[in-house]
Amino acid sequence: MSGRRRVPATRPRRQPAAGFTLTELLVVVAIFGLLMAIVAPNLGSFVPSAKLDAAAKTLVHQIDFLRSEARIHGKRYELELDLDKARWRRVVPPEEKITTDQDVRTLEPWYENWQTFEDGVQFGGAGDALNGMARHKIYKIVFDENGLTGDQAIVLKLADEPNLVWTILLRGLTGRATIETDTQGHERRLDDIREGAF
Repeated sequence: MSGRRRVPATRPRRQPAAGFTLTELLVVVAIFGLLMAIVAPNLGSFVPSAKLDAAAKTLVHQIDFLRSEARIHGKRYELELDLDKARWRRVVPPEEKITTDQDVRTLEPWYENWQTFEDGVQFGGAGDALNGMARHKIYKIVFDENGLTGDQAIVLKLADEPNLVWTILLRGLTGRATIETDTQGHERRLDDIREGAF
């Protein structure tokens, strides 16, 4: 043999795989989930308008629910707003007579427990164009046995952000409740919400 040495064939080096392993992805998802569990309940403190949005949507949902129940059952339902303590509750009509000697007029409606808003959310008032805006005590929104009520407005504010004003406009003719927002501290004029005046 001539002086040639045989060079062993070299294997190509493996490149490390690009991307993430399943374990790494699961760890990231778990950490993200923990952070959201801590941050989500306190989101309202980061975005003040989120508190007003939640409170207004809650009231709109209750208005829609009570109007629907009044139509379905053919009875009078109420939504009571405690303007001083920033809380609300539903008033459900009494059940029909159980015995023949029972007088329907003596039956009492059922008052559900008061529900409160998030800290800082308060009522700015509630009212209609005819009677004006109530600022204190209890204000009642009454739905008759056909689910009808008058044109009304409910104003929500934040204690520490007086320029944020959310107004729920309840249209008596269509029963539609809408939310209007204002960041300049202006309430909606009650004269503007008279849907029935056409």
